[in-house]
Parts: sequence; structure tokens; C-alpha cells
Amino acid sequence: MQNIAEKTVVSLTSAVVRIDSAPLRYELQNTADIAMRWADETSVNPALFNGPFFMAEQADVINQAFEARYHRTRFATMMHWKANATGNKPWHIFGVGVIVSNDNKLIAGRMAASTAAAGRIYFPAGSYDENDVVDEYVDIDGNMLREVEEETGVRLSEARTRDEYIHLVTASRSIALFRRHYFDVPANELIERIRSHIVAEADSELDDVTAISAAGEMGETTPDTFRTFADWHFTQG
Repeated sequence: MQNIAEKTVVSLTSAVVRIDSAPLRYELQNTADIAMRWADETSVNPALFNGPFFMAEQADVINQAFEARYHRTRFATMMHWKANATGNKPWHIFGVGVIVSNDNKLIAGRMAASTAAAGRIYFPAGSYDENDVVDEYVDIDGNMLREVEEETGVRLSEARTRDEYIHLVTASRSIALFRRHYFDVPANELIERIRSHIVAEADSELDDVTAISAAGEMGETTPDTFRTFADWHFTQG
């Protein structure tokens, strides 16, 4: 990814994430530290779950085509990765299906206290897991549909249309793959629907939802990848 500037939106003609059966070197090299970090994190937030996770040692964009190789690991590795301020760590790749209302607002959620990102503002999304793997490839769009419906109750398949291209933003060893989905519904109606879904959930990942209506509205509680994409969206003609 040396040829891609950080915090810049890149439109892709294709995006492929393969699963590599080899162990993740980062996990092997940091086994003891990962265990110590996990013990610290779960002492503060016992709700954290050390489930299966993926991270990439190799990722690149060549001629608008994105390719990466994912290795299986555990969520504890991700928590260690987040605390590692150096650039010497693998890539975290995730897909984001962005809900766009018919009044051109982007629907974002606030992460609940039980999550590892409590209080932060995100577009509904989630890291890839085994449910997203088909024939040792990650189903990127399938992940977007699943995660958005789980968190909001909104089915991206019911959108009027969606972006032809996936858009990539990278920052601090994270790679976010965005695709906008355009609904013939105003933001206030979408928000009301999602809030009803949140209330009905026994253990919702979100505790509220909001509409982003202009560049600069996503502040420091939002990761750079999401904020960059939102600002870019509102500069498009």
C-alpha cells in the first residue's frame, strides 16, 4: 500500500481479499503481550469476546484493483494491534455499507458501552468473520449487508441503487472499503426506524443513531477512515 496516500478516497474497479491458511506472524511474535493486553482489557470490559478474527500481512492497490491476503487470528490480537502505536503491524481490513437518505444525509451510529469502541461514531459496519468467507475468499458486499442489518435493521438490498465502485480509504494500518447505498427515504424516517430496532435488541452494538449532513460533522469520536469518506462524499457534485 506504499503507493496509496493515507486519508484519501480511492475508487476501485475490483476488491479481492483471499484467506491464507498460514498463521499470522504478528500473533506468533507477540503471543505473551497479546495475552497480557487481553487480560487488562477484559478486566475493564468483561463483555469483550475473544472470537475469530482476520488480519492481513499483504495488501496493495495496482491499477485500481485491490488485493489482500487475510490470516486467521483472534480478537485479542486486534486489541493488542490497537494499542500498538508503531507502523510495524498487519493491516485491518473491513467493509462499510453506507446508508444514504434521499435528502443526502449519511446515517451513522454511536457504539454502545459494551463494545470495544464505546461512544465512538461509526457508519454501521463490522470486521470480517467466518460467516463472510466463501471458498476461501471474503464476501465483501455480503459482509456489508449482514452487518448493517444486524446493527440497524435496514436491508441494504432494499436500496434504490448503490455505488458501482467500492471506495478505499486507509489510515494507521486500517483499510476501509466503502460502498454507498441510496434509499428513497428521508433521514428522519431512517433514524426512527433504526432507533426502534436498537430498543428491541437485547444487546445492541449501537446505543443511538444520527444523520451526517455536511463535511466536518464527524469529529474526533470518529476514526479517520470514516471521517475522510464522509467529508469526501459531501464534496462530490
